[in-house]
Amino acid sequence: MLASFDVIVVGGGLSGLMAGLTAAGRGHSVAVLDRNAGVGGKYCYTSMGAAALTNTGMDLSRFHGRDARFVSDALREFDAPALRGWFDGHGVQLADADYYGLVCPPSGGEAVSALVEALESSGAELRTECNVTSIEPGSDGFRIEAGESLTARSVILATGGSNLPQLGGGEDGYRLAGALGHHCEPAHAAHVGVTVGESWPTTLAGLWMDVELNLSVAGKPLKDAGTTGSMLFTRAGLTGEAVFNISRQVEPNLGRGVELQVNFHPGMEFDDVAQWLHRVFGERTREPSDRAIDFILPASLGGVFLAHQKVKPGARVMQLHERQRQGLLKEMTDTRLTVTGTLGMRAAESCTGGVQLRQVDPRTFRSKLVPGLYVVGRLLDISADWGGFEQHFSLASGRAAGLSVLQ
Repeated sequence: MLASFDVIVVGGGLSGLMAGLTAAGRGHSVAVLDRNAGVGGKYCYTSMGAAALTNTGMDLSRFHGRDARFVSDALREFDAPALRGWFDGHGVQLADADYYGLVCPPSGGEAVSALVEALESSGAELRTECNVTSIEPGSDGFRIEAGESLTARSVILATGGSNLPQLGGGEDGYRLAGALGHHCEPAHAAHVGVTVGESWPTTLAGLWMDVELNLSVAGKPLKDAGTTGSMLFTRAGLTGEAVFNISRQVEPNLGRGVELQVNFHPGMEFDDVAQWLHRVFGERTREPSDRAIDFILPASLGGVFLAHQKVKPGARVMQLHERQRQGLLKEMTDTRLTVTGTLGMRAAESCTGGVQLRQVDPRTFRSKLVPGLYVVGRLLDISADWGGFEQHFSLASGRAAGLSVLQ
């Protein structure tokens, strides 16, 4: 006899666990299936290991895609106070981090454990190392092949994005959704470091500073590809909050002349930076240039810019030509770097792509194509800035689907 459930959730990440426990809390028999040995693994890798669940700067402007307003209903029904309240009620107190607006649990593992405990307390089953190979819709529900045959009146797809290679690989969600008739936009690495053609950034490995970044393609600025935040120089490439926030636009535009514009004095007008440079150099005309520029930029970066302007080592400020001063000012506010790629999906915390939003109801997350099918979380073609925004949406969309399934 086939094992039968009211609802089967495919995927044990944030959205899948929340969908499962919410549906079970309404009295449905629920099974959550995950191909990995443990659940919630992808979430624990996010936010540079801080595992943020939301952000104090939560706003629709932090979401991106063909129709970013798609997220508005779910976020309104499960806003930041409600999210905090849910975890507090399950023994996990979220705290505001000192940086980036992150709102985090003591550890990602504690948040996942709270979700798992709530799921099991609701009476739902959690089955790990359970690889779903096919989902077949029928007149009275679905038949699911996952090492054994299962049936369900309704299915919630919550497999996440492209299933990061370090966590098992595969494109399960894309494959399953596609087989059911949904169109999936291709996946590209996001929230990931960026590589550039110039060699000098690698000499600054370890330097971390706030910057303003903008991406352009063939000399034209990309829409929705400007941000301000931290950037870290490494030997492999550029990383950090600001880089992560523009990285989603890199891979889709490679081969078209992608350029990164860097302003090392974010929040300052160009004339103010020019006056600052003029004042600092005017007060230190007899000092070595590399010592004077340390009042404006980190010494290592300032040294690189002086070398670019062919300023001789040890040259005094009074010896700088006006063109060298203007060259320094240009690099301080408008450095251009040739983007060659990203550090790849293996290094990524997220990805773009997924099920087209127009095929899913934004209030219930019910498929418009397949009766009884729901699609939630990162399997949808929606992306957001780095720092807890996608995690919040995953939880909110899972809850919305759990509340609406089998109504």
